[in-house]
Amino acid sequence: MHPRPSALRLSTPTPQSKQPRPPFGLREWSTEGHAAALLLDARHGDLQSVASVVAQVPWASTLPSGTPIVLLGTAVRAAGGWRRFLGGGRAQVTRPARCTALVVAGYVDVGGGVDEATAHDLAWGWSP
Repeated sequence: MHPRPSALRLSTPTPQSKQPRPPFGLREWSTEGHAAALLLDARHGDLQSVASVVAQVPWASTLPSGTPIVLLGTAVRAAGGWRRFLGGGRAQVTRPARCTALVVAGYVDVGGGVDEATAHDLAWGWSP
């Protein structure tokens, strides 16, 4: 079962870039939400590698117990001129890589699915 947060913080390596729509029917991102969504950074590594994804996920032990975290299926990547204009500033990250990274980082009840409201491919887990 996916998280049902009333508010969701977005953690992104490029806060100045266009933000994706928040999942779960939320209208906007929160600055103080208990739950967090992570937009990964593909500018400095291969995010098809679980190790590269794990390197960007906070360890579950550093969060309060029961904190939900959501990994978005796209990542920020370097995009120059025309590529940025044509929407090429995002890279896909496989759901298996994201779910495995969450397990390695210590999250429990890990799952994944497509969000009905945004069509984002999501992976999620909770800190124990």
